[in-house]
Amino acid sequence: MPNKLLTPEQVKDFHRDGYVIARGFYNEAEIDRLQEKAFNDDSLYQRAWDKKDASGTVSKVCIWNKLGDDLYSMFSRGRRLSDSVDLLLGEPVYHTSTKIMMKEPFVGGAWEWHQDYGYWHNDNYHLYPKLVSTMIAINKATIENGCLQVLKGSHHLGRLNHSRTGDQKGAEIAFVEEAEKHLELVDVELEPGDTLFFHCNLLHKSNQNRSADPRWTIIMAYCAESNKPFIDNEAVYYPLERVEDDAILNWQEKN
Repeated sequence: MPNKLLTPEQVKDFHRDGYVIARGFYNEAEIDRLQEKAFNDDSLYQRAWDKKDASGTVSKVCIWNKLGDDLYSMFSRGRRLSDSVDLLLGEPVYHTSTKIMMKEPFVGGAWEWHQDYGYWHNDNYHLYPKLVSTMIAINKATIENGCLQVLKGSHHLGRLNHSRTGDQKGAEIAFVEEAEKHLELVDVELEPGDTLFFHCNLLHKSNQNRSADPRWTIIMAYCAESNKPFIDNEAVYYPLERVEDDAILNWQEKN
């Protein structure tokens, strides 16, 4: 059976808007496995970084670069995701990072307006903005629990300057405020298994979680093979060893 991929129409929407949402990209059985693993994985909290927003409220994020044979890697290495990003960038890609965002009930902090390339350009020395992030909803993402917000089409602005805001880097606010006058703000509400693909220059943020429900997502970032860092740094290149779609449900925990 062929792997599930983004359609030509979805690819077109991505290039126009800077993002596309693939509803039901992962089925209920696959997300059940991911929820069971993530919600019972104490190591995520042990390894997580606390990231404060401008007001000092904290979000937790656990991030890693090297993939293995664990369940999370079956998603990151999966052809469904990586082959779809090939289509978006028009060439083969490799994985740069996977992270799990844990925005807890009532206390989960905001993420300031930023572009991912605002980090990756200066920190990881990628010459071109040939990078895409993919966000899979582990549980529901709603306005109330601080879902992602994007400025539709803002990737066409190019990279903006970024500076420190709390423990984060935020885009230059004068440009953000001007962009808000011209571009539509979209609340990216997701059901478990829905997947957001977004361009590295898309302006995005999220508000604090003021609800009783957590918001957990897993985000994989990919870069074009032609766009590897041109200076050696902490962003180590690892070739992407892809797996078929059935690897998620066929995966077995190793003792």
